[in-house]
Amino acid sequence: MMKINSQCRDCDSKKLVKFLDLDRQPPANSFLNAEQLRQTEPVYPLQVYFCSDCHLVQLIHVVDKDELFRHYVYFSSEMPKVSSYWQSYAENVIGRFLKNRNDLVVEVGSNDGVLLEFFKNSGFRVLGIDPAENIAKVAEARGVPTLTEFFDLGVVEKAVKDYGQARAILANNVVAHIDDHQDLCAGVHAFLHREGVWVIEAPYLIDMFENLTYDTVYHEHLSFLAVRPLQKLFEKYGLEIFDVQVVPAQGQSIRLFIGHQDVRPVGRSVTELVQKELDFRLDRTESYFELAQRVKNSKDRLLRILTDLKKQGKKIAAYGAPAKGNTLLNYCKIGSGVLDYVLDELPSKQGLYTPGRHLPVVTKEFAATHPPDYYLLLAWNYQQAVLDKEQPFIQRGGKFIIPVGDDPKIL
Repeated sequence: MMKINSQCRDCDSKKLVKFLDLDRQPPANSFLNAEQLRQTEPVYPLQVYFCSDCHLVQLIHVVDKDELFRHYVYFSSEMPKVSSYWQSYAENVIGRFLKNRNDLVVEVGSNDGVLLEFFKNSGFRVLGIDPAENIAKVAEARGVPTLTEFFDLGVVEKAVKDYGQARAILANNVVAHIDDHQDLCAGVHAFLHREGVWVIEAPYLIDMFENLTYDTVYHEHLSFLAVRPLQKLFEKYGLEIFDVQVVPAQGQSIRLFIGHQDVRPVGRSVTELVQKELDFRLDRTESYFELAQRVKNSKDRLLRILTDLKKQGKKIAAYGAPAKGNTLLNYCKIGSGVLDYVLDELPSKQGLYTPGRHLPVVTKEFAATHPPDYYLLLAWNYQQAVLDKEQPFIQRGGKFIIPVGDDPKIL
């Protein structure tokens, strides 16, 4: 199931310009079991558009959210070094914005509750909102109450009656997943205490320009966020970005701090990033067509590397099975003729097959007995952690291929 937007999700403009086409692809997290390999796999256009009016970068082909999110294979707590990252995040929010132990902290897209658990253990009231029923059960077992719903104004109205207004609303790697940004903003405005803070963390559009991280384009990511388009959207709903940080998550992400208008002064960090976006010409259509050409060039260079290695008789496998990796594999059409398997340590993915290319996802134990000569590092955002962990493989002569950037390379 899919719908096609005819206008921008932020400003309703119909001046949408397509600049990047990554072909028709299955949803990037729709891993398959052996039985499903015999069935027809749904695929949808994966095309990126630029709004000429508000400058939001977005997909217009919107896959049904129940298909994408009701049963999810990504568990936040299973990511490398995640505990220390979320603990630091929680401590930052607590120290800056929470006043007393009765304050309510809400997370939209709360996944398995790993972040809210830090707030709960510090004595605050918490509430998760996440539609994935399998993951919500894990959060509940962790002691994090969770509404298995998609966040919208209707859910907010019920939650306010039951819990009161929130002093902090957290939304990590989820705003880009939401089609109706206007309902989202209306819901946050109603839910957020007058002196509360809405914290958004999401991959930063500039990262795509700086590091050519085009694999972050997949059907779950409906929008690619930057400060300037969000300022225009929030203004319509009485909300305002007052601080922003660039953080090393999922490549390069922005963490936005939003409140009700005129409650807090707008910091210099906001104006500095606005200027950086203008310096990158993110307000000009031609910049995006230049980006698309760089993506094609990167694909061609990666395929040349892989083709040369296969001609030498080298064994290659993929390291990590993130959603972004499936975008890259499907766009570049890298399948079993190149890769023997995909190694991933998430139990929820092991024993399954990647969407589109149908590569088997194997365990660490399998990879140890079937070692490749090269790993294609699909989980490039954990590059240093992977290289540190895989020193025995490297010392035996194994190498890693970094697939993104203007010049994919071998380490």
